[in-house]
Amino acid sequence: MEEEVTHVIETAQGIVLLTLQSEDENDAPIGGLLLIDANDEQETAREILTTNETLSALWCSPAGHLWVGCADGRVATTAPVGWAAPSRQADYRAHNGSRGWTVATLPVDSLEGLPPNILKIHGSGDDDVHVGTHGGHLYHWNGKVWRQTHEGNGTAYQSIVDIKGHGRDSVFAIGTRDMILHFDGAQWRKLPTPGAPNEGESFGGIALLTDGSVLICSAGDEGRLLHGGASGFIEFGRYPLQLNDVVTLGDRVLFAIWDGVAELVGRDVQVIKSNFLTAHAFEGRGRVFFTEPANPGIHFIVHDPAASPPWKRRNY
Repeated sequence: MEEEVTHVIETAQGIVLLTLQSEDENDAPIGGLLLIDANDEQETAREILTTNETLSALWCSPAGHLWVGCADGRVATTAPVGWAAPSRQADYRAHNGSRGWTVATLPVDSLEGLPPNILKIHGSGDDDVHVGTHGGHLYHWNGKVWRQTHEGNGTAYQSIVDIKGHGRDSVFAIGTRDMILHFDGAQWRKLPTPGAPNEGESFGGIALLTDGSVLICSAGDEGRLLHGGASGFIEFGRYPLQLNDVVTLGDRVLFAIWDGVAELVGRDVQVIKSNFLTAHAFEGRGRVFFTEPANPGIHFIVHDPAASPPWKRRNY
């Protein structure tokens, strides 16, 4: 059986890993969650969720409730939202004392009438949750009902690769190619993308800066950074690196660049680690996590400036 880590988040209870498992390369992978308990000195990864579905998104609300999304248009959560308990069709089983799960099936998309293939989840609370999908569709949970809030064009070029926000009335979403959206609390609005795109450019991630502005990174024949906010973006710089994802660590900005990790220094992007590969980056509590590209197994990279050593590859 092959297994890999696709998402890493940190909660008050510990580090949560979203893993995908498949018997062989021809099988559709199924997803589950592992918890590395913050109070476990042995740092054991224990199973807290198994499913029969391909999990594709993971988020933790400020209240500490977990949310996951799958490729078949369902969202499940440990939050007290009043949805139905899991069925045989959507089998979500809690383990090792984890909270129970309830499941919602999102409305079919308004373009083709298909179940949404969920890629990203983000919100400000358990009653304010945004979901982004393949094809560029966006959905919103307001604590009472799910509704579609934006219609994409249905292609992979608009698939939502990241959603982040400074609050309920200022949320950003980016599509794979040349799509920046802003949500003002009522509706999504498309913002112009500045400058000429790189050859083969694809957006990678959003970083929320402490001054209230936003950085968007991209990869292509060059890496590119865009900087701005709800009023618009400017091109910040171009770099000879693949800027696949971005995170903040205090006032630092770090990038997953395939061949390691880079950091924003002034207006320059400088490589700071190059002895491992990185695909995606995730913000923790005073530290950050990086997943590795197409590398089966339960492992990820931790960068904790307060630890010794500050960089560590964790294997399970």
